[in-house]
Amino acid sequence: MAPYRFRLARVLDWYKKQSHIEGERLRLCVEGARQARTAIENHQRNVNNRHTELIRSERPQAHELAALGPFLRSAKRQELNLRQTCSQKEQEVERQRRAALEAQRRVRLVENLRERQSSEHQYEADRELEALASETHLAGFVRNLNSKSSIS
Repeated sequence: MAPYRFRLARVLDWYKKQSHIEGERLRLCVEGARQARTAIENHQRNVNNRHTELIRSERPQAHELAALGPFLRSAKRQELNLRQTCSQKEQEVERQRRAALEAQRRVRLVENLRERQSSEHQYEADRELEALASETHLAGFVRNLNSKSSIS
């Protein structure tokens, strides 16, 4: 019997490459979402620090106090924009996670097919070997029988 050869090996290799690419894209999306969350935290920290610094100063200047309202409104708009960006990044992560899982599913599907075909091939090879062993045994048995009957 011919050695086992998986005819979809190139397809499996391609699916594995695609899975790797999708996994890398997912990693980049997760990193982008993490950076967006960090940007929000840094922004909040900076706004709080500036606000606290102004409130704690012994003699705040009138123009500093007058600028506080517009500064806080602007900071709120910036935070809103950062949160929208973060939300978009999180949605990208979910889309990419689904794509990566689908790519992994395709790889597993073809790998399972390869394993099943390999098992079937091995089963057929074992049956062929068993049949050959039986024929050899029977041929030896018949030869022994013929040699005994020619002696008598």
